[in-house]
Amino acid sequence: MIVYFDTEFTSLDFGLVFDMKLISAGFVAENGEEFYFELLDNYQKSDCSGFVLEAVLPHLNNAKHGLLSAQAASKLKAWVEAFGEPIYMACDAPNYDWPLVNDFLLDYKCWPENLDGLPLNVSGYLSLERVEKYFEYQPMAIRHHSLWDARALAAASKGPIND
Repeated sequence: MIVYFDTEFTSLDFGLVFDMKLISAGFVAENGEEFYFELLDNYQKSDCSGFVLEAVLPHLNNAKHGLLSAQAASKLKAWVEAFGEPIYMACDAPNYDWPLVNDFLLDYKCWPENLDGLPLNVSGYLSLERVEKYFEYQPMAIRHHSLWDARALAAASKGPIND
């Protein structure tokens, strides 16, 4: 089973992965099941770039989706393991998204037994074009929201989006 995912994080300053802090993560399985969380204890607003302050944080709903990091890691582990089959994570920015998820699970000792240790890279011209069409055809979709971005990636990976 492939699970498409996306993350939002504090900053891309200098492109250094170790300076980035995870804010939220969205996961969409091939069968349509979803998992999403927003971290309440992993970053401060002062850690965030101007872009994140303007384009990411206003779309969070901590009251509904907020979890402490240990809770989120444990729930993600349980969600992945509930599939009962090998899981392959897929994203369009593996140099950014994957280290954040990988380190998050390892830091909290919550690595799912059925999770493959390498991400699938599903970026590319065709995928990016389909992601753009997803946002055109889904007026409620929010860009730079990890769950909506994961939904777009999952839809784009299935084929053309034209209705």
